[in-house]
Amino acid sequence: METSDIITLILGIASILSSIITISLSTRYNKLVQGQVEMQIRERITNARIRYEDLIIQHQKDLQSELIKDVYESTKEEFLNAYDEACQKYLDGKVDKERFRKSYFTEIQNIVKNKSFKSRYDTQSTPYRATLRVYEEWFNLEK
Repeated sequence: METSDIITLILGIASILSSIITISLSTRYNKLVQGQVEMQIRERITNARIRYEDLIIQHQKDLQSELIKDVYESTKEEFLNAYDEACQKYLDGKVDKERFRKSYFTEIQNIVKNKSFKSRYDTQSTPYRATLRVYEEWFNLEK
């Protein structure tokens, strides 16, 4: 075997090792990014829930006021949008699906079945299609 063949072999092996290391680091980076997305989802949902619940508690007696009704509807919209965007990320595969299901299984069921949100999910023109798709995937046993 000539020196040039040995050098070519060494460079080939180094290239393969470099590729393996790059793939390994890329996989770790993707998991890190996925984890950050999941944390952002939880944070957004938590903040929307707190805002929604605080408004109900603070203004329970004033819910007849037009201004409070408008703020209440806006807060409800933000709350449902947080879940819908989380479900969009689930459907797009941007989060770990198994972990997402474990984290949000009961919450998704509760909001879709909640009497306060019934009108939002019972219409054909619902803007919350992702939430309904996830709900159907998890709870429609006929599929």
